[in-house]
Amino acid sequence: MESLENLFSKKGIILQKIAEELMFIEVNERLPKVGDFAAEFQVGRGTIQTVLKKLENENCIKLEARGHLGTFLRYKNISNLLKFSGANQITGVMPLPYSKKYEGLATGITSQIEQLGLSLNIAFMRGSKPRVNGVSDGRYDFALMSKFSAIEEMKKDRSLKIALEFGAKTYVSEHGVIFSEPSMEKITSGMKVGIDSFSTDQKILTNAEVMDIDVQYLEFNYMHLLQHLKAHTIDAMIWNVDEVDSSSYNIKPLTSPLAIKFEKQMNEAVCVIHADNRKMEYIIKLLSLSRIVDIQKQVVNGDMIPEY
Repeated sequence: MESLENLFSKKGIILQKIAEELMFIEVNERLPKVGDFAAEFQVGRGTIQTVLKKLENENCIKLEARGHLGTFLRYKNISNLLKFSGANQITGVMPLPYSKKYEGLATGITSQIEQLGLSLNIAFMRGSKPRVNGVSDGRYDFALMSKFSAIEEMKKDRSLKIALEFGAKTYVSEHGVIFSEPSMEKITSGMKVGIDSFSTDQKILTNAEVMDIDVQYLEFNYMHLLQHLKAHTIDAMIWNVDEVDSSSYNIKPLTSPLAIKFEKQMNEAVCVIHADNRKMEYIIKLLSLSRIVDIQKQVVNGDMIPEY
């Protein structure tokens, strides 16, 4: 395929817009009239005809003119159309890849997007709030987070939407209360409890589990909480137990009914996009959810080396 030269010229911009429009037209459907395209994009009919011929020559589409019946789309190459529509480079943002589940999701999504002939760049960022902010302001095409965090963020930002739900226990298997001493059974008054306010899930779970107990909260980066527990800087913390050796730590299940209720939505991974990002929504619908989850399981089980 030719490089997308002059993409920012007037004709290049029209090429990009029409390629995007054609993605949403099904094979054997009638195209809008050339005059309608020309009016929509405020260019001459000749420009539209040149762009359509260019897309045919680049094996993006095949058209059939049927006289007064109009012109019909007889074939479309999704990968090529995506590239000409400017979607050849996808950017996503995920949690820090300390968990095999996260690495598995990154591997699965990368594999699926590359099968479409597209390229994916993944940024890793602590905290769901900064991740969705990146989607809202257009820096990222999508963000991965827990379903609970996504719902909380969508209450505050109506421009966001969940484009894909990965299923139960795709984000974490479960959270637990981890104590610094083997003799500790539950969180009690006077304890020092680690919390990360940047992590919506960890903060809300911690508050729900502690409830009205008189504890001292100590603010730390989520990734450093385990080190502070080892150093006895804190007595307890709520943490994802997937990557914690249960034989080396005193781990107890959540006890608060409210925390247990919240946790059910926190264990599912979802993909959040901007509600107006039609291209990203279209791309996500082309991905095989079952294949992504299968790849995640292989990475978690050690049967596949992460690659993203």
